Amino acid sequence: MIFVIIGQAGAGKTSFVKRQFLQGELEVVEDLVTYTTNGKYCAMGKYNVGIRCEGTDTLSYSAGEAIRRQVEKLVMQGKHIVLEGDRINNAAMMKFLMRYSEHVQLVLVYCSITESMRRLRAAGSDITPAFVKATKTKSKNNFLKYRKYFRGKAINTEAKEIGRKTTD
Repeated sequence: MIFVIIGQAGAGKTSFVKRQFLQGELEVVEDLVTYTTNGKYCAMGKYNVGIRCEGTDTLSYSAGEAIRRQVEKLVMQGKHIVLEGDRINNAAMMKFLMRYSEHVQLVLVYCSITESMRRLRAAGSDITPAFVKATKTKSKNNFLKYRKYFRGKAINTEAKEIGRKTTD
């Protein structure tokens, strides 16, 4: 199975991946593309390595072709694969994944722009609201376009704190 996690900056994609797929002892594997595994799932990029940006954010923006080759290799080995973040949220990757469509689940992780900005500022990021809005639009559009092929589901990670007012 291939799990594809997309969403705007600050929506909680990395936290979702760590909570859903990367429990237990983790190993960072250097291969065609660096990935992190707990023996059951192989998530592209590095997780739990003591840096703010994790997952595919630890890979080069030009890593798309190498990620596709790594996915092919892991599929041949019968592994469960997790892809998350901006490096995979594009038409080229989605078209590549079509060959595995019955074995792909697309997950859109989202929240309000306000909540994304709160999380990003708390993490020390200087990303702008305009950038977050652009990533939200791109993620939503890709989700709407590909969800029927990849059994898409959307998960709202909005804060549910009492008294917290959120917008958008």
